[in-house]
Amino acid sequence: MALVERVAFFALAAVATTTHAFDAAPVDAAIDDASARYRLPGIAVGIVEDDRVVYTRTSGERVAGEGEPITRRTLFKIASNTKAMTAALIARLVDHGKLDWRDKVVRHLPHFRMHDPWVTREIEVRDLLIHNSGLRAGAGDLMLWPEPNAYTRGDVLRGLAHLVPVDSFRSRYAYDNLLYIVAGEVAAAAGGAPYETLLAREVFAPLGLERCRVGEWRLADAGEVAQPHMREGDRNVPIRRDGEVVRATTMDAAGGVRCSLDDMLAWIRVWLREDAASPPWLTSATREALWTLHTPMPVSKRQRAWNGTQWYAYGYGWRLMDIDGEWSVSHTGTLAGMYSLVHLLPKRRVGFVLMVNGDGDAARTVLNQVLVKRWTDPDHAPTVAGVAAALAADATLEAPNAAVPAAAPGTSERALLSPEAMGAGLGTYHDPWLGEATLCVRDGRVRFAVRKSPALDGVVMQAGKRLLVDWDDPTVDVEAFLDPAPATDAEPATLKLAKTDPAADFSADYEDLAFTRLRGCDSTARTAAQADLVDVRTRIPDLDHDIRYAGAENFVGAPVEGYEAPRCLLLAPAADALEKAERALRRTGHRLRVHDCYRPVRAVRHFVRWAEDLGDQRTKPAYYPGVEKSALMPDYISPSSGHSRGATIDLTLLQCGRRGARCTPLDMGTPYDFFDPRAHTESPDVTPAQRANRQRLRRAMEAAGFRNYPLEWWHYTLVDEPTPDTAYDVPVR
Repeated sequence: MALVERVAFFALAAVATTTHAFDAAPVDAAIDDASARYRLPGIAVGIVEDDRVVYTRTSGERVAGEGEPITRRTLFKIASNTKAMTAALIARLVDHGKLDWRDKVVRHLPHFRMHDPWVTREIEVRDLLIHNSGLRAGAGDLMLWPEPNAYTRGDVLRGLAHLVPVDSFRSRYAYDNLLYIVAGEVAAAAGGAPYETLLAREVFAPLGLERCRVGEWRLADAGEVAQPHMREGDRNVPIRRDGEVVRATTMDAAGGVRCSLDDMLAWIRVWLREDAASPPWLTSATREALWTLHTPMPVSKRQRAWNGTQWYAYGYGWRLMDIDGEWSVSHTGTLAGMYSLVHLLPKRRVGFVLMVNGDGDAARTVLNQVLVKRWTDPDHAPTVAGVAAALAADATLEAPNAAVPAAAPGTSERALLSPEAMGAGLGTYHDPWLGEATLCVRDGRVRFAVRKSPALDGVVMQAGKRLLVDWDDPTVDVEAFLDPAPATDAEPATLKLAKTDPAADFSADYEDLAFTRLRGCDSTARTAAQADLVDVRTRIPDLDHDIRYAGAENFVGAPVEGYEAPRCLLLAPAADALEKAERALRRTGHRLRVHDCYRPVRAVRHFVRWAEDLGDQRTKPAYYPGVEKSALMPDYISPSSGHSRGATIDLTLLQCGRRGARCTPLDMGTPYDFFDPRAHTESPDVTPAQRANRQRLRRAMEAAGFRNYPLEWWHYTLVDEPTPDTAYDVPVR
């Protein structure tokens, strides 16, 4: 570590009468030892004592091998140390009278849903901050990591309704990220501005955190920014480097802040002061609430053995415990290639900060222990070598409960799985919160891939009697067992995942996934001709159609992706069957009006994104006045559609005058694309005449070989579909 910046300050303690000289040498030695032992690309450490910064040390490079040194101004991802800032923002809004800790979440976010309706009604703002939801630790984290991915905060709010709890609400601690995202959205609703705007206004600005960043910002404007690294042999290799514009992320409120060492030292000085400011930045009652023991946490064997810890609990964004009889307030932050630590001893008015831009898990643990013992047990202060040896000798002490199950045997002996061995299990699957995934053959290999998370893409291997996914992206270091179950007469095929190492990072939340097979693998056709799709007007030249998805007159309120022209495309057998229905109806003075035919897969995804954006209610009066938007999926808006298979059509019936003149639509009781029980084909809430019109349409379509979807009077699918397991994504041009 040739690039080093160190400053030691000799401060007069606020309550002392003699000069206290801070001895920097042991801290320097510890940082040098840890940096060399764990081969860190860069590190920044700072210590506050008696409201003075008494020590700072920066070492290494922002990007390994590029020569740009880490300094006190270099921005690091502080990851979950963001949670204390989000909790502080909520506290500011409490002090401003904008919300209360005990407010029901649905008061501020009416569309918020948990899996249990009772929990939905009862969960309070305070519950979002203290990890007591009953969900599995890290539940839903696959919507946040690995990055980058296409999940939104709307996805998180929608997905929570599908995450099944493993414990009862408020019964025990399990670390959670998603509810901090909800807390950020509650703050935005109560504060009248986006989370990122509020955090900058209510936290960064009044505390002088001048270089902290959250949301969208430009790399060039920020200046010094450390990049994350992973170990590759003997080298530190940068991963997921920032582009010119750093975008806001879904997980900003849970772990999206970046700050410099100077910023973090200013941050901890606020918390170590008995009086934060004048006028106070937070009231004393609110500050006390943040550091109150809200959710008990299990004390690990390591905490007992190393620190004599007797109690451990979570406050609002902080971990609270005793170390050698001293009151300790701390938190860690972990993202791929970035590690941080904030540790305070409030009674001693001491705190320290550590940030690393590489694989710093062990280094953080070791340096934290060495530094905290400097104050809590100075007569037995350990060395880096001693703590590192203890850590390596008994890594299992980290687990707070009984023995952790060993990784499944045989995972090192693996072979490629043949497509024939996967057989009928191949296809497109859907999980209620993670979305679509494919288990398909690509480049001659069976691969599993999650559509909205590009890094979750890997080769399926045979490992003993089980299947596992070997992810392509080396930063996704938790492999997954793949457990398919074949279809039965009553149920479609399903797919479950599980960590190959049960003790691996809980954010690899495979166990909460429950995939159901939707269809076969999507077609690779790139044109209508390659997909054998034909324009129905080659069969019915004067076809009456009103293809609304090519324009803005539809429930989305905008042209739909994939519809570049108002054309009706179908596979030839479906087009032929439709011509048969049209011909028969003309003999009775009727005609068909077509609203939608083949629908590209990308259009279906557009519909799903719209349904998940609960804030967009522009078209509610016209299309779903009696149904909450959150209830549109999956009955009305589905993550897959028969339309994409090229044999489904939406249409209505016209009554024509003599010789086919002056055709007008028959009254069907509701408009097309009206999401309401009245649109069900057999709805009792329509008039006899409207019911008769629906029946006339159904008889004509069934005679031509189509079947109706009971929830939509206009929706018909060819019974003998040519490609029932293939969805197409060819644009309509």
